[in-house]
Amino acid sequence: MDYDVIIIGAGVTGCAVARELSRYRLRIAVLDKNWDIGEGTSKANSGIVHAGFDAMPGSLKAKLNVAGSQMMPSLAKALGIPFMQNGSLVVALSKDDRLHLDELFERGLKNGVKGLRILSRNEALEMEPNLSDKTAGALFAPTGGIICPFRLTSAMAESACINIKHLATSRTDATISAPTASSLIPAAVRNRGPLVRASGSMPSAMMNLTPKATGISP
Repeated sequence: MDYDVIIIGAGVTGCAVARELSRYRLRIAVLDKNWDIGEGTSKANSGIVHAGFDAMPGSLKAKLNVAGSQMMPSLAKALGIPFMQNGSLVVALSKDDRLHLDELFERGLKNGVKGLRILSRNEALEMEPNLSDKTAGALFAPTGGIICPFRLTSAMAESACINIKHLATSRTDATISAPTASSLIPAAVRNRGPLVRASGSMPSAMMNLTPKATGISP
């Protein structure tokens, strides 16, 4: 079969790309070496939606951390999955740690993290009474949160599948013989467009995504 786009990796990134692209009139294939979605790095994800204060300013990670935390509440609602924006605390246990909090605070401001603030010892203990008695202060990021990585990945895939004609998985549907655009897909699965690599491993199983012409629901 011919495809406009082939996505390598059916983890949270690959399924998210598939969801976005399934809004368009494209023939899409998602490839993964495992039998099911989310069986690679995504299954070991901590589930933390980072606010973005830790990443180096100007880096892609900083840009995506901040944008991701801002969009996650509405995305989770659209996907119909739970998301808890409970914020995050970086706790200082000494005066030296307090200096590190100042560094993270400044970095977060440069990255555009909203609502970031440094708490005194009393403010931190009032917010979380179970903190250590050695607490000297804390950095609070209200835009941080937690989400289930398994439900997020499956919801992304299911949302993409709203706009497909069929879904098939099989370890024998595609065989990868070389990591080059010309030889990546056998004659039975020709790619006429971009190749998107969403994971770090070469796939041998295929998830067929054939979009309808009507667009998808969120």
